[in-house]
Amino acid sequence: MLQVAAKRSLKSLQKDTVNAISVQQKLLRNILKLQKDTKYGKKYNFAAIDSVAEFQRIHPLTTYENYREVIEDIAKDGNFSQLVAEPIILFQETSGTTGKSKLIPRTKRLLSTSQKSFQAVNAITRSYYLNGKTYAKNSRGLALASAQPLKSTPSGIPRGSGTSGGIRQSKSFQKIVSLNFSSPTSIFLIPDYRSAYYCHMLFALLEPKLTHITANFASNVLDALQILEREWPQMVNDIYHGQINSNLELDTATRNELQSRLKPNPEKSNTLRTEFEKGFEGIIPRIWPQLSNIQCIITGSLQLYKESLKFYAGEIPIYSHGYGASEAWIGCNLEPQKDSPAYVITPHSAFFEFIPISQIDAEKPTTVDLTSLDVGESYEVVVTTVAGLYRYRMGDIVKCVGYYNQSPMIEFLYRQGSLLIIRGVRISENEIFAAITEASKILGEDCKIIDYTTSIDVSSFPVKYNIYLEVSKIFTTLPDLTSFRDKFEQVIYGLNVLYLNTRKANIIGAPEIKLVERDSFKMLKDTIISQGISETQFKMPRLLKNADQVSFIESKSIN
Repeated sequence: MLQVAAKRSLKSLQKDTVNAISVQQKLLRNILKLQKDTKYGKKYNFAAIDSVAEFQRIHPLTTYENYREVIEDIAKDGNFSQLVAEPIILFQETSGTTGKSKLIPRTKRLLSTSQKSFQAVNAITRSYYLNGKTYAKNSRGLALASAQPLKSTPSGIPRGSGTSGGIRQSKSFQKIVSLNFSSPTSIFLIPDYRSAYYCHMLFALLEPKLTHITANFASNVLDALQILEREWPQMVNDIYHGQINSNLELDTATRNELQSRLKPNPEKSNTLRTEFEKGFEGIIPRIWPQLSNIQCIITGSLQLYKESLKFYAGEIPIYSHGYGASEAWIGCNLEPQKDSPAYVITPHSAFFEFIPISQIDAEKPTTVDLTSLDVGESYEVVVTTVAGLYRYRMGDIVKCVGYYNQSPMIEFLYRQGSLLIIRGVRISENEIFAAITEASKILGEDCKIIDYTTSIDVSSFPVKYNIYLEVSKIFTTLPDLTSFRDKFEQVIYGLNVLYLNTRKANIIGAPEIKLVERDSFKMLKDTIISQGISETQFKMPRLLKNADQVSFIESKSIN
């Protein structure tokens, strides 16, 4: 049944791309009709709007600040009809990676738009990676997620990460988990991230027909594999004796339920021990020989983790399956065979507009529809959703790389808040990443970048930015980073002529490259998560703005 529904969703999505304009126009009409009797809908007279042009004339472009007050009011008194026509089932707390955390409304309609895309992705992976495989019919995957307990607003509306809400609020999701994945449902409900991922890996080791691994981000998969690499002796001991690790943070009911599923298995334990003792390079195909793909997002700054994943995965393909946000689902990767992931905009999931990159800072920027993007050009994504956001600027910058029928295919470049802006010069996340990747070759083939971030140093003259790097190599003598910096800037010069000109004029100072201690980024991550960010949602910020976070990473510098 699930596979039939997945194929139906993929077919429907593909049909939508053929008629993208009509699907978009119908969606906007439905949104305005649905919300016309809300306080917000009456303010803009949604009932009288009869065209896209009229909607764009009457309603301005917005950001979260346009909704903050009404959302806070709904959180206090529960009167959702101020903004939406149906109850808000969850306030999704955004990760706050590029700024202050937000509360994004989720309704059942919004959830259903995403589910169609999820099902389509499932059909794509089965068709492309498992087609013709004799073991595919009853195969299982490993899904990596940890649902934090949901909190409540003063009016009783649940609030938490989108992942946590999806798992804890959906009985159908929990049923799908039990049928399709190696982990019992109770593992997804373990709030402690390390304990949850330990248990995910433990039960995956016992699954003989594991065919895929899926997670939100590449960093989540890497976390799980690093837990396995560190703690495999305890895991094989658990399997040998049929006993759950006593040091895991599990409540009594969960421990007892998992314990009831674990039986002594010395043969499996010894087989795994033999493989682990050989080392962890290429470990995934050795312990799961039927594994066909790893599904996780590897675009934007997450590209950094791809090489680390390849160490464990060998030649197993990594499929960057989709592009979504708390506000709306954006697109699906319908062509997994391509090396560079591109996402086909899904016309059913939101009404889309795009601001050309040249217009982003304009007082009243113009927008184009999803069929009018120029291939090779970059845009900011604007969405109108079924859950109360109208002409909402997401801050995501994407590049059009082609078309799939009438729908554009886009690459995610960066988020506006992660942009380095000094003296009016913009340096994108992608430019920084490309320069670091090229310059890192100077440190030697045996030296890999584990993680990085940046900060702007306004105390220096001229103002400059700092780049903090954690590398895999332990140096007995600290290297001279001048050559690294010079190569880094050479790459930036080639990508950004305005930066080149301002550096020549000494308006911006040379960047300072700072190596940091081993595990500094793990500690930085722990520090940020301790402030209430969901670990499953977490993405390492590429520009630190918080003074305490800058102070922390500075304290780890070893230059």
